Amino acid sequence: MKDTLRKLVTIYGPSGREAAVAEEITALLRPYVDEIHTDALGNVIATLDGKATAPAPFRVMLCAHMDQSGLIVTEVTPEGLLRFSVVGRLRATSLPGQRVLGLSGTPGLVRLDDGVEVRDIASGKMHIEVGASDRDAAMAKARPGDVFLPTASLLDFGDCQSSPALDNRAGCAVLVEVARRLKSTASHPSITHFVFSVQGAVDPRGAHPAAYGLRPDLGLVVDVARAKTGGSKIDLILGQGPAIRIRGDNYIAPPRVRNLLEKAAIEANLRYQFEVTAAEETASDAAAIEIAGAGTLTGVLTLPARGCWTTSATVSLADLEATATLLLTILKAPITL
Repeated sequence: MKDTLRKLVTIYGPSGREAAVAEEITALLRPYVDEIHTDALGNVIATLDGKATAPAPFRVMLCAHMDQSGLIVTEVTPEGLLRFSVVGRLRATSLPGQRVLGLSGTPGLVRLDDGVEVRDIASGKMHIEVGASDRDAAMAKARPGDVFLPTASLLDFGDCQSSPALDNRAGCAVLVEVARRLKSTASHPSITHFVFSVQGAVDPRGAHPAAYGLRPDLGLVVDVARAKTGGSKIDLILGQGPAIRIRGDNYIAPPRVRNLLEKAAIEANLRYQFEVTAAEETASDAAAIEIAGAGTLTGVLTLPARGCWTTSATVSLADLEATATLLLTILKAPITL
């Protein structure tokens, strides 16, 4: 899974500009699914038919958003500096000094305005330096509407992996791994749809029409969530398994889905955690999937990430592997809710 993660985190793909990520995911998935396409919004939707003979087999939608939060240029100043705002979720305190890249490879550096103290950090008091001395020179490198991303990389600590793009390429890597393993499984009675959604870091925009079109019986979302760091009151711990989200982002887990996830974790002998967050702290595709059409029972598995929503998030490969195993445990057996 590490190789897949490395490929995905190094691709330029901010919210609304996910085409290159979609192309790579399509190439990775094609050997393991029966059909795959990109819809009008840019969602990648792949299907692996189950092996059941029932006239109306159970349909599962697995979803992970593939976009990355970034910095959109809002103004080019007479001095040749780029003003920006954040697209998605990036903590302002992680931005000063961060190297960034635009779509065309234009390098930049995020810097605080003169006289701004750390306690006053906000994106409105920062700019991107692109090595231009005036507005015309800067406009030759970037224009309003261009999006810069933290320099793509994957820092390998062994089990732990760190990258600016882990939200949510980590979830995408899990889904690719599930498809790979499920393809060779003797029994998987459900029809499984793999959805890699667009604009999930901004608002769950891609997931809703995907769920509306697929009409699944069950939706399962994989995303990242904040893990405990020094001094924080967060409950999730890196390396202690995936978390079952109970509440967050205008979402409350249906008891039947919570029980399904917990039972599968116990059956597979996996460590797992529970995540309960304030509604305003997170945004995931689950809230959109569950109200699509006539409604869909939907659950969320989160990958604990230190430094979540910063330019240096860190996840555990063991947690990613456990999440894939948990999902496979559900998919290999008939599902009843």
